[in-house]
Amino acid sequence: MLNDWKPDKEYKKLGVTAFFVVAGSLLFYFLLFKTASIGNGIAKVLDIINPIIYGFIIAYILNPVVQTIENGIFELLKKAGRSPKNKGSRYVRIISAFLTVILLLLLLYALFAMVIPQLINSIRSIVVNFPTYVRNINDFIDNIIKDEDMDATANELINQYASIAENWVSNSVTPRLESFMTNLTSSVLNVLEFFKNFFLGVIISIYVIIAKDALLARGKRLVYSLFSLPTSNRILYNLRFVNEKFGGFLIGKVIDSVIIGMICYVATSILRMPYAVLISVFVGITNVIPFFGPFIGAVPSVFLIFVVNPLQALYFIIFIIILQQFDGNFLGPRILGNSVGVSSFMVIVAILVGSGFFGVIGMIVGVPVCAVLLALLQTQIIRRMRKKQLPTDVESYRDLERIDPETGMMIHTDHFRESGNLYESISRKSPAALEARQPIKDNPWDITEKDLERIDRMIYGSKGKQKKEQPENSEDIPSSGRKQAK
Repeated sequence: MLNDWKPDKEYKKLGVTAFFVVAGSLLFYFLLFKTASIGNGIAKVLDIINPIIYGFIIAYILNPVVQTIENGIFELLKKAGRSPKNKGSRYVRIISAFLTVILLLLLLYALFAMVIPQLINSIRSIVVNFPTYVRNINDFIDNIIKDEDMDATANELINQYASIAENWVSNSVTPRLESFMTNLTSSVLNVLEFFKNFFLGVIISIYVIIAKDALLARGKRLVYSLFSLPTSNRILYNLRFVNEKFGGFLIGKVIDSVIIGMICYVATSILRMPYAVLISVFVGITNVIPFFGPFIGAVPSVFLIFVVNPLQALYFIIFIIILQQFDGNFLGPRILGNSVGVSSFMVIVAILVGSGFFGVIGMIVGVPVCAVLLALLQTQIIRRMRKKQLPTDVESYRDLERIDPETGMMIHTDHFRESGNLYESISRKSPAALEARQPIKDNPWDITEKDLERIDRMIYGSKGKQKKEQPENSEDIPSSGRKQAK
């Protein structure tokens, strides 16, 4: 009898539910009281898989270059009357991957070959000319304090602050030398660890690029095996959307940064500023960071120029401001177009939040991440408004006071009625301001109702969404909610 016994489905469901309840409770306990242990465990796992993560990131960045080289090779073979298939096409992919990696390594070598000698020369110049800078400061002070009383006061202040500095060195600096050397050693080890992960990542990226078609196909098959067709279609659409945002942003910013670096080099060479190559590399690399990039690259550049010629440092600051305005208002929009998909205000918010959580990497990827999140939020907002049978355009909600629950009429602010207090009278718009204001239009990157219908057709088929979107409850606004009360 015991051999013939089979557990009932209800018992199975109860057992699975109990297991997840216990597992969730344990997870909550560890998250609440063992945060440090979990953090250390996650950090350990990330340290182990860092080369793999680097490999996939490098493969993603290099993929457009590989595809361009591969297309070029196929076009050349076609013109030569040859059409490789099967193993031949695989060899073309391998050749394209190796050529791309070689180009990457040559680019890094050229970058370091330009930057490091210039940086060494600038540091050497500062060290060699340091006595001259100190002498100039002393002469400046001597010219100010020619009077004997001022001289005596200055000597007294110098002696006082010299004793303070001596006590600070003996009591604060010297005991911390050991920790400083420890931190320096740790920093050097971190740099070596980064280079190790980077070069391992380059090797892994070659394998990822060669097998990318098979990896993508297996991943899609896995998605369709785990989820329903509409859910799988939605997942793949969202992944394509993320790829479009990230790919368009990264490629556009790299091209934009190269152009800005070249403009900076030409301008600094014409103005005969020192370290033109080094400064242009600083400005070009940091320009990958939206909005604040040129200013971040300008900080060390201004210092280097100031050491040689303070007046030229002032000219350089003016030039960087003009260059940033040119990039933000003309060059950037021409190259990136609508690929960023966020307003200028949200760009600043994304950079600040991304830098606060993830540092420099967060400043770079914060903008495309923000674009993806805003697009998903807009999609959900439009779906909710359609369920409530309310207008989806933004202009309909300007100066909106309320929506009548019974009639669905949108009641807007009456700017011509008598005001009840001083603040209300000040905050109202005048008739001239009402006549001159522009309608609120959708941005080119905003998700509209037409975009949502196109997405639904892609996910649910040619008939669109199968389920009719009904109001959420009996208290929702009726169809007359599209009307507006003037």
